[in-house]
Amino acid sequence: MGEGTGSKFLRGALILSIAGLTSKLIGSVYRVVLTRILGAEGIGLFELAYPIYVTLLTISRSGIPVALARLVASDIALGKRSEALSTFRTARFLALVIGLAVTVLLMAGSKSLISLLGWDPRVLPSILAIAPAIFFVSVMASYRGYFQGFQRMGPTGFSQVVEQFVRMVSMIILVFLLLPLGVEFAAAGATFGAVSGAIGGLFVMLYYFRKSGHAPEGLGLPGRNEIKLRTGRIFEVALPVTFGAMVFPLMRLVDAVIIPSRLQFAGWTAVEATSLYGILSTALVLVNFPTILTISLAASLVPSISEDYALGNREVLRKRVDTALRIALIIGIPAAVGLVALALPLTDVIMGLPEAAVPLRIVGWGVLFMALQQTSSAILQGAGRPRIPAFNLFWGALLNGVINFTLTSIPEIGINGAALGTTMGFALAAVLNLICVHRHLGYSLNTSGFLPVPISSLGMYLVIWPVGKILEDLTGAGYVFGTLLTVILGMIVFFVLLLLTGGIKDSDFNMIPRYGDKLRSFLRRNRLWRG
Repeated sequence: MGEGTGSKFLRGALILSIAGLTSKLIGSVYRVVLTRILGAEGIGLFELAYPIYVTLLTISRSGIPVALARLVASDIALGKRSEALSTFRTARFLALVIGLAVTVLLMAGSKSLISLLGWDPRVLPSILAIAPAIFFVSVMASYRGYFQGFQRMGPTGFSQVVEQFVRMVSMIILVFLLLPLGVEFAAAGATFGAVSGAIGGLFVMLYYFRKSGHAPEGLGLPGRNEIKLRTGRIFEVALPVTFGAMVFPLMRLVDAVIIPSRLQFAGWTAVEATSLYGILSTALVLVNFPTILTISLAASLVPSISEDYALGNREVLRKRVDTALRIALIIGIPAAVGLVALALPLTDVIMGLPEAAVPLRIVGWGVLFMALQQTSSAILQGAGRPRIPAFNLFWGALLNGVINFTLTSIPEIGINGAALGTTMGFALAAVLNLICVHRHLGYSLNTSGFLPVPISSLGMYLVIWPVGKILEDLTGAGYVFGTLLTVILGMIVFFVLLLLTGGIKDSDFNMIPRYGDKLRSFLRRNRLWRG
């Protein structure tokens, strides 16, 4: 029974990892398209509205799916199916009421909020357009939590992909239709994609719910006594989770509040400050590309760490932590080096916004710290200490805010101060996490085992940096294809050097499905690897 449950749990983590990776890739595509259509000014308006939405959305729904998953799983394990359905009905009702209240509050107070924060008034259509998404996502989250309580991750994963796909299509269509009316309305069309995507994802969850056979008992509203009995139990689990989930969106919201106002303090107009914020946001989109891999790594890491920790397999746990952090470095260091070395061609070719190259050269190093922060957070969560990474990220967000407030208002530094603040914030969170991993799990970084990664990254930099300088003098198709080939060249050089310096371990090949053994044999046969 234990083995079956463990494999089911790991299979569920894999489903969510694949769905999350697919959703992130779709999200990356539409962000590139939006940036090229809207430009820095339009993306600035889009990005100002988004942190408010994410922050309020986190308040309204983040803890409910986690609480439902835990409580429903507990009830089902004890054979209390009717109580599980009762908990679900109550949680869904709470999500509906809270989501509707927050949506109405945001729409009613949007003008006052914009005035209070001193933002560009053209952001109003974007805030009004995105507000209804809070209601639909909150209700959808309750269905996801219910299915996760049954350890059925398929409905959640499929709804995530549908939600992101519908969002992408509607965003692009609305931006094209509304752009002739002005950039503020085009940005509003982009934000409304969150509403259409949430409706699409909710329909998927309703379909699975009806198909599950639980609909006759689970679609009605809870009674008054039911609400009184279940609400306390739900909030007891949901509130700590909500607090932890609030840190990152608050970090984005603080950025959205501080950066434009401090830029205006330094002498830029509101319109110029919005454009500069859009430029920084464009750089952050490129930074988020490599973290798609570390997010998936983190998602699959939590259950395996939990199992090892619960069983007391300290040696296996140490090896797993060592492998996870090494993979995080293999992703983070060369990605950071590549973004910094090729900042101008990447921002120009991919995003059509070469002005973002300057902040990218600073915030690009943040990829390394994001990779370490995400991976170490998953390790601590798996070890039953979910509050620690939340508090560590809070201190990182605080440092980020202080640097943003201090440096962004200096005319000679401007938006580059915000880029530095983001990098240093994640650096502090990552360092604190690693200290806590050492303190609570007794793990110390194996520096000699990690050394081949920075050495290989340095070799890659020495190859692609001069090529990047040559690219800056090219134009047209040669510029585009040259940039693509340079990225591929950098990846090849890095992995060849990693093989030659012993950075690839024998166990790493076991992580490659079907072809791992063949690749190991091929490299040994051609004397490219001696592991």
